[in-house]
Amino acid sequence: MQLACVWAGPLFLVTYLIAFWPLAHFMPPPSPHWSEAHVAAFFAAHRTGIRIGMVLGMVSCTLLFPYFAVISVQIARIERRSPVLAIMQFGAGVLLLVFFFVCAMLWIVAAFRPHLPLATLRLLNDAGWLVFVMVFPEYTLQMLCMAIAGFIDKSPHPTWPRWASYFNIWVGISGAGGGIACFFMRGAFAWNGVVGFFIPLTVFAIWLVVNTYLLHTAVVRQAHEEATAYS
Repeated sequence: MQLACVWAGPLFLVTYLIAFWPLAHFMPPPSPHWSEAHVAAFFAAHRTGIRIGMVLGMVSCTLLFPYFAVISVQIARIERRSPVLAIMQFGAGVLLLVFFFVCAMLWIVAAFRPHLPLATLRLLNDAGWLVFVMVFPEYTLQMLCMAIAGFIDKSPHPTWPRWASYFNIWVGISGAGGGIACFFMRGAFAWNGVVGFFIPLTVFAIWLVVNTYLLHTAVVRQAHEEATAYS
């Protein structure tokens, strides 16, 4: 069961990228300084793709529930009697996923009616993108919980070695790049900028690959150790 939860992470990454990129055409993101007419033209051109992509995106995001659950299970193994970090990590992960669903629904609503007033359409688009890049605190909290768990793990073969704990801290900090996107219409810190969008997205993808390897290795090793102990 834990291995199935681990591999739900990479499956999420592949399916969400398909939903976000070739289907919804959200890569690169529409610019914050686009006029109402430009935003309307974008949604008119990709109306069906946005709706299909975001429905698939919501289904895809559900795969992160088991992925975050297995992370919490591994943290709880480290904490033993008081799994405070494990609970915080999973709670922060659930909150992060709620915002993923909110973003998808805002874009679906924007693409739902062909004759939506232009100002309303741009407002929905703005809300979707600002929520997508700005709600970083729960994401950063997740990474900090994993980092602390790695630091306090005194076992011979920790799930998160010391280098991985520092890596998780770096990921949590880099994910905050979009936190000030509400102050920028152009440039690196805007919701379509290098710091606001591309660095957090790239780092998250790298984190998911690295963390999948670490979790898979830990779960397989633990299963072997338990089988040996019972034999």
